[in-house]
Amino acid sequence: MDPWLLFIPACLALNLTPGPDIFFVLSQAFSERRYAGLWAALGLGLSYLGHTLLAVIGLSALIMQSATAFMVIKYLGAAYLLYLGWNSLRSASAMTLPQAQNSGSIGRIFYRGLMVGLLNPKVALFFLAFLPQFIRQESGAVPLQLLTLGLVFTLTATLCNGAYGLLGQRLKRALQGRTRASVMMNRLSGAIMMALGVRLIM
Repeated sequence: MDPWLLFIPACLALNLTPGPDIFFVLSQAFSERRYAGLWAALGLGLSYLGHTLLAVIGLSALIMQSATAFMVIKYLGAAYLLYLGWNSLRSASAMTLPQAQNSGSIGRIFYRGLMVGLLNPKVALFFLAFLPQFIRQESGAVPLQLLTLGLVFTLTATLCNGAYGLLGQRLKRALQGRTRASVMMNRLSGAIMMALGVRLIM
């Protein structure tokens, strides 16, 4: 199967599922400044790009030294995805909407989004675990594959976060009380991450 047929839907499902980054974007969108959520999403997007570059550099250096070590990283990544998926399934519950924040200037909002993403070690771990699952030796240079996958993930994540940011005010009204929808989205995200982990192990 073409890895892109699995990668694109996985990116969209994971990025559309309410999580810490979307909660952050919504907290900015609920503030009084117009387009605050969009600027927060752009800041997060730049942080994803930074994590992509770090993952490419680190994993590429590892591959050059030892193909076995890279396989170990892939299996550890699969185990991490299983762990994340299991936690998502266990904690699937109604989404608690964040409170509106005093967002400040556009530059401050963008910088805040950048720092929230860059300083989150879970994001770095996710990139190291997620991207290698879609690498194929027959598809060419591994660093280029990693970079392409990371850029596509960054683009889809930024678009999804930006959509939440732009629709923040409407989402605040629409999501309140819709317990079942939130539970199903969390379960979908958990199932996808676990399926990715099982797919590699099998």
